[in-house]
Amino acid sequence: MPGDQGAETPWGRGAADGGHRGAAGAAEGVAAPGRAAVGELWGLPGWVYVVEAGPGDPGLLTVRGSELLRAAEVVVADAGLEAALQRWASPTAALWLVTPPAGAEAAPGRPPWAGRLPVAGRLEPDRVAGRLARWARAGLRVVRLVRGRSCRDEGTALAAAGVGVIPVPGVPTGGGSADGRQPAPPLAGWRVAVTRAAEQAGDLAELVGRLGGEALELPLIAVEPAPGEAELDAELDDPGGSWWVFTSQNGVAALARRLRARGGDARALAGARVAVVGEATRGALEGAVGIRADLVPSAFTGARLWKELARRVQPGQRVVWPRGDRAAVAAARPVVEAGAVLRAPVVYRTVLRRQEAAALLELVRAGRVDAVTLASPSACEALAEAAGPEGLGRFFPHREPAGPGGRRPLVVCIGPRTAQRAAALGLPVDRVPSRFTAEGLVAALLEGLEAGGGS
Repeated sequence: MPGDQGAETPWGRGAADGGHRGAAGAAEGVAAPGRAAVGELWGLPGWVYVVEAGPGDPGLLTVRGSELLRAAEVVVADAGLEAALQRWASPTAALWLVTPPAGAEAAPGRPPWAGRLPVAGRLEPDRVAGRLARWARAGLRVVRLVRGRSCRDEGTALAAAGVGVIPVPGVPTGGGSADGRQPAPPLAGWRVAVTRAAEQAGDLAELVGRLGGEALELPLIAVEPAPGEAELDAELDDPGGSWWVFTSQNGVAALARRLRARGGDARALAGARVAVVGEATRGALEGAVGIRADLVPSAFTGARLWKELARRVQPGQRVVWPRGDRAAVAAARPVVEAGAVLRAPVVYRTVLRRQEAAALLELVRAGRVDAVTLASPSACEALAEAAGPEGLGRFFPHREPAGPGGRRPLVVCIGPRTAQRAAALGLPVDRVPSRFTAEGLVAALLEGLEAGGGS
């Protein structure tokens, strides 16, 4: 297809080993970062870094931009930025060029990089976002190198595909090289309240810190084992033919604890099939238990999970749902109506942490919080209880501007259920990410930053 050459891998048709540009393509004196350095630099797997070249000389990059190019596995660049690629891109990166608009003037003469810069393919502008999203979701380190400001349409398309974007501005006016002043990270100066349970807050707090923000860890809930966890033993004694459903990481943790107590492992679920509500729960299942999910819904919500599972279960088939004390059994009605036999033991309970909620509200009142992230309806309820009968409106006035410099914090909810509960309790909901994960929450913060606060 003209303008969209290459196959599924970014290194071109049939290239499975990552490709290599060879000695002629390697930047002189520029070594790729080591594994540890890449881990520190690339804090957000599954995201796209948009690096701006210039202004002025398109070969100019900030220190941050040049480091990201050296660590990238895939680089998609605007036409006219080949010199920057030649100087900074990793010799093993797959390089793609965006086809310039019709009628664009070609650079005069033969550039020094001509014939020395193997390119994996070319992309028409309307295909760029789709390819970036595909490669980012595959876990590759992807950089979009742009000349001047990034394309808003691409950012919108990536967000719709559930892929976050981190902008890396170009060299400030007056800078002269990649050794010029490095721009501040995108969340610099932001104080972000991380309200997840303590054992689940680490990923979000780390992401906020890597983007320059200050994470204020104030867990509004705690998760404790419940007596119903022992009820899993009967299901584990005969798992064959059953479906196991996990609508939270806490349910996965309960299964992992029970397996350890029994001296078992993933083989204990031999013959069973497993459904999970979304990315984070799928990752927890693979990491803690060593099992890959058989069903992940097309939209990461409990309602969609139960609806899709109902189409797969057989009459009389057991469905085991290790749930929390605040999860209503009625949510699983679709599988019951399909004839399944539901087992829904309460394996953990959620405890509201009123002291931490009160402390957060005091910080909000004092103007010392720029954003509040909420990852469960229970966290919203903890805030509402701490606010008392006067309600949350006095801490979060709806009509006031949000974010740094505003009159209230930006409020970001991890998904629609949390957003609905927050709104019902009087909280203004400014952002709900398209990905219901820690990475999605950070993407929503960055979108709020770009929009200048609340919507």
